[in-house]
Amino acid sequence: MWTVYQMQWKRLIKNPLFVLLFSGLTLLMVNVIAGSQGSDTIPVRVYSETFTAEQLADRVEELNHNASFDFIPAEADKVRKDIRMDNYSFALELNDDAYQYLVGRESSQLPIVEQYVNQFYREKKIINEVKKLHPEREVKLKETISFDVSSLSTFGSGITNISVMLGMTFYFSIYSIMFLMTKLFEEKTYGTWNRLIFSPVSKTRIYIGHLLFYFSIGVIQIFTLLIILSQMLSIKISGHYLTLLLIILAFILSIVSLGILLTALAKSISALQVVIPILATSMAMIGGAFWPLQLVDNPILLFAAELMPIKHAVYGIVETLIYNKSLLNSLEPIGYLLLCSVLFMGIGINLMERATE
Repeated sequence: MWTVYQMQWKRLIKNPLFVLLFSGLTLLMVNVIAGSQGSDTIPVRVYSETFTAEQLADRVEELNHNASFDFIPAEADKVRKDIRMDNYSFALELNDDAYQYLVGRESSQLPIVEQYVNQFYREKKIINEVKKLHPEREVKLKETISFDVSSLSTFGSGITNISVMLGMTFYFSIYSIMFLMTKLFEEKTYGTWNRLIFSPVSKTRIYIGHLLFYFSIGVIQIFTLLIILSQMLSIKISGHYLTLLLIILAFILSIVSLGILLTALAKSISALQVVIPILATSMAMIGGAFWPLQLVDNPILLFAAELMPIKHAVYGIVETLIYNKSLLNSLEPIGYLLLCSVLFMGIGINLMERATE
């Protein structure tokens, strides 16, 4: 077993192109897609007809205490011109005790801004009324109840970045594992596999040696990329580490098993090289590795997504991170991935054994 395992590593060291290429593509694609998501901060242009520049700057500084918004002071004439040119959808005009919006077109961000600004002015009004009743005292608004809130923004640039990171990492790991498994098909074609099977070494050790190598490649590639990408995107992964580990290991095992099945079914090396990218891309697209499945409303596609191992891996990890799921509550994706592994592996090895006979 270990002889077969070491032989595969020596072969990879001589030609590591596939693994390095797909690892590099993962880093590139995740950074491009995650970088295009934009910022979570909502920019709001602010102007005033009554405030001086200094007063406007002070009021904007107060509004910017909330990190979810970026209030940007601007001149009234420039704001009106930008609204007419459709450079942005709305702007906020501030007065001492009132405010209003200059709207050029509808925006989904306007209700969010309105809720915050309205609360800000209501608090200012309460403070001013209390000051009138007690002019000799200093009045400050204090929170009587504080909440420790954890939201999706805790995960770096948002939960989308986590989905992109996991989806792309798993997607290109499918390529790495399966293209390396074409060497197994070459061994079958050139007769090397038959010589191994009929050697004194047991079939079990030969199979385990090969499967352990492909499994190790998947583990090293996925965990290395997740560590690098989580640092690059400032994503903090915390939660039930055992659950996350088991989901990833179960996914790798399912892909290795699928590779065995494809190797057993393929009639030629060229056919296998054509099927791998088609299958990997189809699984990723249908399984939600490229975009959220919430955007899909076709029941047939949603049913097909439930059959994809990559869907259960990505969404199993995302749900564990969001809802802090325990191992017991995450048994469904792990169980499905293990079921796929047993099914693919059983059929694949059975077909390979028939071909050998």
